[in-house]
Amino acid sequence: MALISIPITPLLDNNGNIVSLNDYSENPLKPTPLENADVARNEFGKEYKFSLSSSSKLEIAAIGGIENNYGSTIFIHDSIIYRLSRNQDSNSGNIIKGTWWGYGLRIKIAIKNTQFGVDVNWGGVSATTQLGYADAEFEIEGIGIANSDIFKLLPPPTDLNLDSYEDILTIGSTIRNYIGSADPEGVVYKPLRIEVDQSSILAIDPIQDDRHLIFTYQKVNQRRKLKNAQKEALEKGLNPNLIKKYYQDIFNIMDDDKKPSFSNRRDSKDWLDR
Repeated sequence: MALISIPITPLLDNNGNIVSLNDYSENPLKPTPLENADVARNEFGKEYKFSLSSSSKLEIAAIGGIENNYGSTIFIHDSIIYRLSRNQDSNSGNIIKGTWWGYGLRIKIAIKNTQFGVDVNWGGVSATTQLGYADAEFEIEGIGIANSDIFKLLPPPTDLNLDSYEDILTIGSTIRNYIGSADPEGVVYKPLRIEVDQSSILAIDPIQDDRHLIFTYQKVNQRRKLKNAQKEALEKGLNPNLIKKYYQDIFNIMDDDKKPSFSNRRDSKDWLDR
């Protein structure tokens, strides 16, 4: 059983359920109990990347969703002290097999308004936004840190540029020095990540239809003829037959050479902007 770790928003409801996953599963999902956790460890600089085109619905839900997610990518940088709690019931049907409880620094960068198929990586975040290919925002969160002095180091969310990105890394180093000691005063262990069985998530959580649907709405918004949209889909590794199905079922476009109407375009834009 291959386990993967997924960052989660640490908020729990009054019943101890993970709030961001309340809409993901019919059954409430709880983190494995902190009392089962092993000794504390540290991990500085773990990085994650999520987007609708490459991430499961569980991953997207766990981090609180992706705003305007059809054209967004979320980057997360974690520097944390953690204790890993594993599920003690080997026969449990719970998809959560373990929970990382801890505290520390989380940097979250949201890249928005990229076109489908544009791949932005960590190293290219600043350059992509500087060149005007996308918009970016970042936030820095001190999770489980109650000491008010540490929050004086955290800037408010702002537009990301090359200078501010360097500032983020500088602030990160300062906070890492703070949490590098053994449980300083004013910290509380929060659920920061969950461990899940990769095979079970992939089996129950396909994303292909969502990717094709988003691509279809984008192409209709651009008033692409069906045959041209199918060609672009094939170039991006998508199924052109599914694009054709969506053109027909959603927009009643049957002719390969027919250009989407302005009414189709308005409908697609309303859907993409919702």
